This record gives sequence, C-alpha cells and structure tokens, in this order.
Amino acid sequence: MSPAVVLRSKFVTPGSSTFNDYINYMDREDAKQHVRMDTSSDKENDFNVFYNFMDYMDDEEKQGELFTSSKDRLDGKEKQTVKEQFQLAQQNESPMWQDVISFDNEWLAKQGLYDEATHTVDETKIRSIVRETMQAMLQAEGMQQSAVWTASLHYNTDNIHVHVATVEPHPTRERMNVLDKDSNTWHEEYRAKRKPKTLDKMKSKVANVILDRTHERNKVDELLRGTIRYKKENNISLSSFQKTETLFKEAMNHLPDDRKQWRYGYQSINEARPYIDEITKVYLEQFHPEEIQALKTKLDEEVDVMKEMYGEESDYQQYKDTKLDDLKKRMGNAILTEMRAVDKEEKMSVFKQKIVIGQFHALDKENQQSFFQRYNGKGNRDLHVSVIRLKQAMRKTFHDYKRERDMDEFDRMMEKN
Repeated sequence: MSPAVVLRSKFVTPGSSTFNDYINYMDREDAKQHVRMDTSSDKENDFNVFYNFMDYMDDEEKQGELFTSSKDRLDGKEKQTVKEQFQLAQQNESPMWQDVISFDNEWLAKQGLYDEATHTVDETKIRSIVRETMQAMLQAEGMQQSAVWTASLHYNTDNIHVHVATVEPHPTRERMNVLDKDSNTWHEEYRAKRKPKTLDKMKSKVANVILDRTHERNKVDELLRGTIRYKKENNISLSSFQKTETLFKEAMNHLPDDRKQWRYGYQSINEARPYIDEITKVYLEQFHPEEIQALKTKLDEEVDVMKEMYGEESDYQQYKDTKLDDLKKRMGNAILTEMRAVDKEEKMSVFKQKIVIGQFHALDKENQQSFFQRYNGKGNRDLHVSVIRLKQAMRKTFHDYKRERDMDEFDRMMEKN
C-alpha cells in the first residue's frame, strides 16, 4: 500500500547552484519542465525536483502557479519582490529549505479534492493545507516572524504535488561550525537541519487538515476519560474490592515512603507498577468490558486510517499504542490517588490512637473507667475504634508503653535532624 501523503524535505546552502537556479527562474514565465518524481526512492538523483526549479513557474497547463502565505497568485511586481527577498536571504547566508508534499490521487479523490475525469484538484483547499502546514513548521522552528516562503501546485507527475521553498531574509538561527569535506576546513553556517519532530508535524498537519478525524478522536478520548470518571463518581474502592484487595496491599507495600513520589510515571514506583497495572486490568474487565471493546474498535479504525495515509513503512500503530498507554497512566494515577488517601487515613488513625492512649494514661484509675464509658459506644468512629484498641493495649505493661513513647520521641528527633 503506497502512502496517501508523502513529504520530502531537504535544504541547500546559500552558495549552492540550486539556490541560484531558483532565484534566476523565479520570474520567468516560460520556465517549464516536466519531471517524474519517484516518491519511494531515497536516492538523491531520483528526487530531482529539488534540482529543477524551472518547474515552479506559471503555465497554461497548470504545471505550477506561485502562491505565498497571503497571496493565491503573484503578478510580475510581486514576483520581483519575492525574488529580492530570496536574494537578500542568500546574501545574508540563509539556507533554503525545500519541501515537496505529494498526494496519492486516488486518495484525494476519495476525500472529494480531486476529479479524475478532468485531472483537476481543489486548489483553494490545497493552498489552505499548505499554509496551515507551513505555519506549523515555522512555529516549531521559531521562524514565524523571520521566514518567507513560496509554493506551487503541480499536476505534471503521477501524483499531484506541491513544491515549497523557504528562506530567512534576515537569518535568526544559531550559527555552527561545519566541516567542508572537499577542503577539509571548518567554517560557520546557520543551522539548516530541522528537527525530526517538525517534519512529523508537517506530515500530520497535511493529513489531518484533509481528513478531519476530530469527531472520531473525541470519541476515543471520551471513552478514555469515562473509565476514570466512573471510578470517581461511583466511589469505587479498589482497596476493598475483593478481586483487587490483595493486589492493592501488595502495591502499597512496594511504594516508597514519600507519598509525593506516588505518581505513575515516576521511576521510584517501578516495583509497585506491575501490581498497579494488574489492578487496572481487573478494574477495566470488571466494570468496563463493553467500553474497552468499543475503545479498541475505535483505535483499530484510526490505525487503518493512519496506515492508508502514511503507508506500510510508517509508524501507523503509534496512535493506538499512545492512547492505550495514556489509559494505563490515567488509571494508574487514579489508583495511586486512592492509595495516598488510604495511607493518609491509616496514619491519621494511628495518630488519633496515640492521642487517646496519651489522654488515657494521663488519668487516674477512677477517671480511666469514666473515659471508657464515654467513648465505648456512640460518637466518633475513629475514637470508638481507638478505645477498642486501647483496651487491647492495656494488656501491655507500663514499661512497654514507656518504651514505645521513647521510640516515638526518638523518631521525632531523627526527623528534625
């Protein structure tokens, strides 16, 4: 399966003949060349559109019509202005970035953008796509205010494609030392290489503007959020749920002491993460079997769309993997939130018990009996539990209590230090 959208990107240095060729042919009305582009080849010579800029110019057969970020068509004066901008960029040693966006004609026809009978495309839409794509590229590279670009739409190959050339009349990018392999000498140039993520954003922008999957992806996100929201809104306690109770305790036993570290993405919880993931699996199977099946169906649909757009060799599975990882992370953090609450409650209960025991030992025997009667029934649940445990604690000797109190005091001293 050939990809529906192909992006080819290169750059040339200001001293190259390619840069000069583009400037020289920019305002020639008779400059035309029919080329054939092999989009599947990585060989430089097969991508000769980068070495034949005559192909950019207007002609009656719609082999190329210059447009820019603000103009759909350039007259003679406007072409001269753009040419002067490119000349200034070359004088100021700006690189020239070159991109060719190629489309599968059959796929464009399916999207309603191409008429196979007349061999024409919705040029207004294509120009809009290029403008949004270039805006994304310039923003990613920090050149929104400094760069200018020209583009042209071409029908003269097996695949409709758009050529784009970009320069900075007043370069803003950092300078770096580059080795000239011919002379084996070093010299400074403006950094020309764009980030790989920038090129990925360009390709994604092209595809997503043409094929708006916002509605479908919103459904995916709603299914993801719904599983988390359901747990919270229904106060589902995984610490006491029969099928997750043991896993919950094991996970807590493997967590670090510092509750601030209890975040799913932190390395400090690596030992607890397998238990947390298993809790997530049980929870989803128990409470959301239909939703998870619907989610996987939707994700598989998106995988098919990505595969068609970007081809067999692309990472078309990434969207699905990313969303499933996101679900695991969201659920993991929801579980850890419950664990923090359980841990806090347990420590608070112990703290209250120590207060009660301290209050009890401060009383004489007669008032101790009254103390039991006051709390051993109605009232605060924590105090009631504490009194029950206090009765058990009374079996200890005074020396046992004193030893524990001294240890608590020692712990507090260590924490201060």
